[in-house]
Amino acid sequence: MILEIKDLVFSYKDHSVLRGLNLRISDGEMISLLGKNGAGKTTLLRLIPSFLRCQKGSITIDGVSVSDMKLKDRAKCMAYIPQITKSAFPYSVRTSILMGASNRLSMFQSPGRQEEKKVDQIIELLNLQKIADRNMDNISGGERQLVLIARALMQDARLLILDEPTSFLDYSNQLMVLERIGDLVKNGYSCIYSTHNPDLALGHSSRVVVMADGVISYDGEPKSLIGTDILSRVYGRNIEIVNTEKGGIVCIPE
Repeated sequence: MILEIKDLVFSYKDHSVLRGLNLRISDGEMISLLGKNGAGKTTLLRLIPSFLRCQKGSITIDGVSVSDMKLKDRAKCMAYIPQITKSAFPYSVRTSILMGASNRLSMFQSPGRQEEKKVDQIIELLNLQKIADRNMDNISGGERQLVLIARALMQDARLLILDEPTSFLDYSNQLMVLERIGDLVKNGYSCIYSTHNPDLALGHSSRVVVMADGVISYDGEPKSLIGTDILSRVYGRNIEIVNTEKGGIVCIPE
């Protein structure tokens, strides 16, 4: 599956947010979005599933306009996963995941054995066995984020769109969430997520996309940022990007 964004333009009234943005996402990619507040990251993520309508340009999946797709067909291609919130109802983890099957069922149809079997497979895939029967209000923020991802997998989505998935999480949970997403990407899923933490983006992405002033100022492998001043220019302060002794990549603000 290939998602392609061409010449995307979007404004909020008189405020221009995106100006001719181009991006291509293929299976098996983990793409992080970096940029200052107001760079257009969240707007872009909401435009991809047509939560917002692009004013100019196009967003297509395998050549088909996303905005022309039926909701059920769109749900099979992609899932938008917001920042973690408290559950409004006291559902169990298992039930919350099962709710992701609603796009495949008719209005009066209930989930059956096939859907319950798939829930078990997704729980195992994301290593959620220990919390499967717990209430959503009695798990950690990182675990709740994984449940939202599990529910997205339940709807058969191949592209995961995550708006700051590590916000409000402690460091351990941040790593856990990104590591589990990375495992999914290795199994053929694709992911695009926004983050305010350059170190997480550099360490947990196959591609880094840096946005500034409504356009993409960098799109490439994390290691290609080493020795450049791209992040320094975007964030307005000196940032050195270096290799660690163990082969990782980190940012050092000067």
